[in-house]
Parts: sequence; structure tokens; C-alpha cells
Amino acid sequence: MPIVKALLKYDQSNFMLLILEYVEAQNLTIRETHYITSLMPYYNVLKQGYYSSGYKHTEETKKLLSELASNRTHSDKTKALIARTLTGENNPFYNKSHSKETIVRIIEAKSANPLYVYNSFKELLVIFPSIKTLSNKVRTNHSTIVSFINNQAIFRGEWYFSNIPYNLDDTPVISDWNSKESNELLENINSNILIKKVIFVYDKKKNFMCKFSGVMEVQRVLHINHFTVKKCAEIQGSYKEYIFSYERLKD
Repeated sequence: MPIVKALLKYDQSNFMLLILEYVEAQNLTIRETHYITSLMPYYNVLKQGYYSSGYKHTEETKKLLSELASNRTHSDKTKALIARTLTGENNPFYNKSHSKETIVRIIEAKSANPLYVYNSFKELLVIFPSIKTLSNKVRTNHSTIVSFINNQAIFRGEWYFSNIPYNLDDTPVISDWNSKESNELLENINSNILIKKVIFVYDKKKNFMCKFSGVMEVQRVLHINHFTVKKCAEIQGSYKEYIFSYERLKD
């Protein structure tokens, strides 16, 4: 890694450690990304906080890692000793189970790609450790959430998902993805499981009026042909005294 090479070349006495900011653990990824993108540190190999996508090891590093791995083989005698010391009551997890908090920390530690959940106003609600974590809780699959991320489409009429924050200075409304507040949010998301594509309705001055669960509901309530509603919603166009949109209009 560049920093390791620099330390060896210039000596540790030519470097110093500075604390830029104290933050809550749940906001660490956002703030780390903020400093990486704003300061562009020379020796930093990552493009955003807690995420190694886009970084590739050099051939020299790959060779070194390969050599280290090839010399990591234990002898049969060593394997037997390790097995004996970790068997039965000697195992630190013997007759124990992980606490709920420990399981949460394990999930977070294994997740390198956090998922940011926003409401329809693009306000950051909560950060989940991964797409998989959220998909299991909202009764959908990984590929569906990825599709909503890529298309920046609104999920079940109220929520946006992103794998990078819209605004690096945003602080989530819900600080802990495993909290009671987060579970209430998940219940709300699941209560909208039948909603596929909502329609936001505004007056001609772009004042929000109401939200419908689909074009057929608009047709039934406002007596406007659903094909007309769909066509207008695609371009945030107007018909009679209404403006229709598939997402909230900016103030």
C-alpha cells in the first residue's frame, strides 16, 4: 500500500496523526467519505469511506500476498494442536450464543456497502449495513433493490435507496438501523407492499394536493382517463387543473 511504502521510505518521524472530527459510529462512513472526496488524500487508496470498490492491487502487491498465503499452511501436527485447544469447553464459544448486539456488529463488520434509505423528500432516514440486510426485512430480493437504486425510482410510493449518500453532510434521522424506530419504518414499508407506482398530484401552482397508489385510483377518484394520467406523470405534465408526477416535485 502507498502509505506503507511512504513510511518505510521517509520514516514515521515525518508523519503525524491528526483527529479531524469526532463522530458517532453510525455516521462514520458518511464523514469518512466526506473527507476522502473533499481532501483527496494522496496516500488514500479508497474512493469512499468503508468501501474498497475501484481499488486494484498492483502486480507487486498481488505477488507478495500470494507468497504470504502460500507460506500459511499448517502442518498436520499444528492442525491437531489447534483442534484440541478449541474443542469442547476449551472453545471460547462453548455453550454460548451471540447476543443480539453482537450479531448486529457482526453483520456491520461483514458489510462493505452500506445502503442509504431516503423518504420521498430525499431526506436521509437510516443507513443499513447492506442491501441484503434490508431486502430480508422488507420482503423483496436483492436484485429488486438494485434496480430501484440504478433507476433512482421511488420504492412502494415513498422511499429511495442509494449506495452512496446524496449529500455527504446528511445525518440520518434514525441513528441505529436495528432500533425500535427503524423497525417501525420497516413496518411502514411493508404495509405498502402492494403499491407499485404512486402518482403525486399537484395544482397548477405546484402545491401538493394528494398521493394515489396508482393511475387506476386517480382515474376512479378524479375521473381522468388513466392513459392520460400516465402520460402526464412521465413528464410531470398537467391536465385540467392538475399536475401529475411519479415523484415529488421540488419546491
